[in-house]
Amino acid sequence: MQKQAVVILGHGSKSIQAVEDFNFIVALLKEKMDGQNVFGAHMELASPSLEEVVAEIAKSDVVRVVVIPYFLFNGNHIKEDIPEILAQLKVKHPQLDFHFGKPIGREPLMAEIMYRKVQEIA
Repeated sequence: MQKQAVVILGHGSKSIQAVEDFNFIVALLKEKMDGQNVFGAHMELASPSLEEVVAEIAKSDVVRVVVIPYFLFNGNHIKEDIPEILAQLKVKHPQLDFHFGKPIGREPLMAEIMYRKVQEIA
């Protein structure tokens, strides 16, 4: 089996709290995946960027890079910006095999989460 890295790609924010919240989710996923190569990256406004994370991954023996967007819907970042960045990264790091996952989207668990949020203030 090829060695793989998982990159959770968030939007990024100037807010320290928002970045900490994102990093918390990435840490939970890393724990759930038994410490596998799980990284967090940001589209903009925070570090590290996807390009920075991939540059570090490229120095390792990882062959397969799975990029999972931590976005709700198929907006412009998902449809245009991220695929463009990944195309550039494929040229820069031809030894890496990139795979781009889907955003959270119409995940039924989101309705349960939203229901709990309503109950918290109802």
